[in-house]
Amino acid sequence: MAIVGLLALGALFASLGAWQLRRAETSRETFARFAAGAAETPFGVLPNILDEAERFRQLEVHGEYVAEPQFLLDNMLNEGVAGYHVLTALRVAGLHQHVLVNRGWLPTGGDRRVLPNVAVDTAPRRVVGRIERLPRPGIRFAAAQSDGRATAVVVLQYPTADEIGHELGLPVFDYQLLLDPAEPDGYVREWRAPGLQPERHWSYAGQWFLLAIGSLGAALVMVWKTSRRKA
Repeated sequence: MAIVGLLALGALFASLGAWQLRRAETSRETFARFAAGAAETPFGVLPNILDEAERFRQLEVHGEYVAEPQFLLDNMLNEGVAGYHVLTALRVAGLHQHVLVNRGWLPTGGDRRVLPNVAVDTAPRRVVGRIERLPRPGIRFAAAQSDGRATAVVVLQYPTADEIGHELGLPVFDYQLLLDPAEPDGYVREWRAPGLQPERHWSYAGQWFLLAIGSLGAALVMVWKTSRRKA
């Protein structure tokens, strides 16, 4: 039974190593698309639905920010520091849906009961940024709920576009625009491709494969010892 268990563990570890290799390839493709998006000329057509081919592309759009409410996406980290991402709806002429512009990250501050002032000018403007999906939790248990502390600023955790639209009272596209660092009225905008670097996944894969080899080696030793005792 011990030998069977070791072989089963070896198979499990090997499968986990293969899974990490697949994740490394996915991560490599994601980072490559993110890097390529920075070199592209901004396009001006807002997609109805964001697909992988359009993800991370530069987008230029003209419109007006909606003054209230502003949205603070809670539990967003920057260099290990907790904070918010500031999400502002942009009204675009001729479109029924609004564009969600992520104006960047700012820290929560010492007292979380005191919300930052994230008011923005609503004059017509050009906005440039990268198109990306809204932040997603690893597991979604329930709908995002505002904390009800303010009307001008709403704090949410991993909201969907429908939930933001409900709070805003206006329809929004199911994606966000990561505001370019050169654009005004933003905060910390050190945008990076999501996920781990491919090298991290390769390292994890190597560890799993080493464990698989160790389990197989231990099983072979037990088989050899058992055969010696029977001889």
